[in-house]
Amino acid sequence: MQKAEHKRLVLLDAHAILHRAYHALPDFTSAQGEPTGALYGLSAMLLKLIADLKPDYLAACFDLPGPTYRHEAYEAYKGKRPKLDDALASQISRSRDIFKAFSIPIYEKAGFEADDALGTIVETLKKRKDIDIIIASGDMDTLQLVDDKKVRVYTLKKGINDTILYDEDGVVARFGFSPAQMTDYKGLRGDPSDNIIGVPGIGEKTATDLINAFGTIEDIYATLKKKGGDEAFKKAGFRERVIELLRTHEEQARFSKMLATIKCDVPIEFSLPEKEWRENVSVPDILGLFTELSFRTLGERVKAVFRGTTASLLPDEPVAPVREEVPPRELAEASVALWLIDSTITDPDLSDILQFAKTDSFSGAHNNRA
Repeated sequence: MQKAEHKRLVLLDAHAILHRAYHALPDFTSAQGEPTGALYGLSAMLLKLIADLKPDYLAACFDLPGPTYRHEAYEAYKGKRPKLDDALASQISRSRDIFKAFSIPIYEKAGFEADDALGTIVETLKKRKDIDIIIASGDMDTLQLVDDKKVRVYTLKKGINDTILYDEDGVVARFGFSPAQMTDYKGLRGDPSDNIIGVPGIGEKTATDLINAFGTIEDIYATLKKKGGDEAFKKAGFRERVIELLRTHEEQARFSKMLATIKCDVPIEFSLPEKEWRENVSVPDILGLFTELSFRTLGERVKAVFRGTTASLLPDEPVAPVREEVPPRELAEASVALWLIDSTITDPDLSDILQFAKTDSFSGAHNNRA
C-alpha cells in the first residue's frame, strides 16, 4: 500500500495580521487615495509565508462585526480597545479581494472570533497523520492550539518581516509551560489586550510558578481546597498573600480561563479542497490587483514566488518573460507619461508600463494609451 503524501495547511488569522500591519506600517495610499498600509502588510506577509512555508493548502479566518458569545458572557470583553479606525475597517473589507486573488477560501461565523474558526479547523484535522498545520497570526492568542510539531504557529516578532515559528518546545522555552496551559496562564495573570482580568495581584512570574507547581487552574483549586492545602502552597514557596488572592478570586480565575479558551466546535463546514491552492491561482489577477492598490514593489516578489509554476497561471496562458526590444526614446516617453499619470511610480521601467497597461507587449501598451 502506497504511503499517503504529507501535505501542509497554512491557516491565516486575517484580523490579527491586518491589525498588526496597520499599526506597524505607514499610512500608505493607492493612486486613487485608498488606504493600503494594512493591505500591503498582509500581502507582504502572505508572499513571505508562501516562500518560507511552502503550503499545499491555505485558508483564512475572519472576525465578523457584532458581539460574540464572549461579549454576551462578559460585557466588558475587549472593552478597552479603541473604536476601529475607518481606514482599518475599509482595509479589512478590501482584504477579501486579496484572498480571492490568491484563491484562499475564507471561514467565519457570526458570534465567534477568527481564533474559534481556526481552532475548529485544527480540531477537524488533528487526527490526520498526512496533514501538518501552521497557523499564521499577528499575535500569541493561538499558541494554545500548538501540538508538538503537528500544529505550529507562525507569528510576527516585530513589524511584518521578523517572524518566528513556534512548535511545542518553542512555547515551553519562551513561556515555561506547555501550549495547553496558556489558558491557565491567562486565567491567572489576565490579558489586558482583551480586558480579561484574571486574578488581581498575580503577575507573569507568579502565574507561571503556580502552573509549574500545581498544573491547571482546576488542579490549583483542588489542591487549595484539600486538607492542608495552604501548607502545600507555602511549602512550594507561595506567601499567604497569594493564597488569599486565589481564594478570593476563584470565580474570576475560572471565568477568565473560559474567556481565553479557543472554542473548537464552531458550526462551520471545513474540508480540504481536492486541488492544491496554486492550481487555482491566476498570477495576472494578483498582479492586476496589486497594480490597482499601487503595490509596485510586490509585483516582482509575486513573479519570484510563482516562477516555474505553470499551475499558477490561467489555463493555456503562456509564460512570457519580457524580452521585447523597445526604442530607448519611446521607452523614455512612456516612462515619463506613466509617472505623470501616477506619481507614486517613480522611474518606471518596461515591466511597470506593461503591468499598468495590462498587456504583455509595448505596442499593446502604446495602443491602449492611444
